[in-house]
Amino acid sequence: MGTSHKPERGVRKLRYYLIRHGETTWNAREIFQGKQDAPLSEKGLMQAQLTSNIATKIGKATVWCSSLLRARQTAKPLAERGGYEILIDDGLMEIDHGEWECLHVEEVKRLYPELFDLWLRQPDKVLMPGGESLKDVQGRAVKVLDRIRQRGEVQAIIVTHDAVIKCLLCHWLELPLSGFWRFRLANCSVSIVEEEDGRATVPLLGDICHLESGWRWSKQRSL
Repeated sequence: MGTSHKPERGVRKLRYYLIRHGETTWNAREIFQGKQDAPLSEKGLMQAQLTSNIATKIGKATVWCSSLLRARQTAKPLAERGGYEILIDDGLMEIDHGEWECLHVEEVKRLYPELFDLWLRQPDKVLMPGGESLKDVQGRAVKVLDRIRQRGEVQAIIVTHDAVIKCLLCHWLELPLSGFWRFRLANCSVSIVEEEDGRATVPLLGDICHLESGWRWSKQRSL
């Protein structure tokens, strides 16, 4: 659960804006992309532009971004709009799906039926063949939070991926990683987490009101 990296008491308030990258063509086709460098689709590029408008409400901040192209493409218009510095951090990369990457969901079901079923029921028990576990992802993502705190940030915008955000939310809310699927986060959704006096609170979760489509339930898996 990463409980050894909880916010320290006495540290001033720190607000995180967590943004999932925009839609990629692989998202739309339900292909596992993981650490593959899939670009944003036309819809994803539009989502990124719409998301950049939230810079007017955030104010001074630094953008921490996954090194994968889809995250960088999402962060760029936001950084330009807000005049933010972008810091690239590999600790924010999507979960490594290993042998599942580049495969359609139906192919994974056929080739790895038992493991795929376990992924949907008990994701914390799964080590992706040739890839990572959720514990691996959470461990490296929590270290990024440490690096943010060490810089004395007051506000940090984290542009990253579905699995990374869910693992961080489990960490902050002290939930076991078995609760991974309890969160559903659409592309370019915005969540806010605040740390103060050793506590983490979540005043906003999965907001997509800044997108023209408004609230729309998404059934997308963590791909």
